[in-house]
Amino acid sequence: MAHADTAAARLHELAAYYREHPVTGPVEGHTATVTAAAPLQLGTLDHIRAAVQEVADHTRTVNPDAGPLPRSAEDVYDWMRQHTQHADEVEQQRAEVIEYRQWLEHCLLAGDHETVHKRVRRQSCPECGCWTLIWMPEATRAVCTNTECVDRDGFSTTLSLSRLAHVHVTTRQNVRQARAT
Repeated sequence: MAHADTAAARLHELAAYYREHPVTGPVEGHTATVTAAAPLQLGTLDHIRAAVQEVADHTRTVNPDAGPLPRSAEDVYDWMRQHTQHADEVEQQRAEVIEYRQWLEHCLLAGDHETVHKRVRRQSCPECGCWTLIWMPEATRAVCTNTECVDRDGFSTTLSLSRLAHVHVTTRQNVRQARAT
């Protein structure tokens, strides 16, 4: 692909793929109907709608005068950045966290666990600071493999997609601030 790997690009791919490649074969538990199948998987449509709604809600909380959403779902991230550019630093950070977490979610929904795995490996554990995070697709969480990095119950430290996104964005901001000084 010639485009950048962004949340907007992943959202566009999800929408386009599931419109162009509808499920046409038998589905487990499928009952015969007299109506045509939906042109895309409804779970994917729900995911797209929820992602757009979350971005819209955040943007309108920060800027109630943001105006109407763009017609294309993948343009919603540019719309959010445009209408939150004058918000305080905390709200802009929240917007970045939402976008990065949604990018991870879009990757997973598209079946691209390898990209998520690679991104997780590039982050250090926020608890111990070691570069020992691995992606556990079955749990949809990152796990720190450092045997000393455990929670109060003695289990390995795990991070949700939200926490991974927050750590990623915070780390990037800290690096930018350090380079600026």
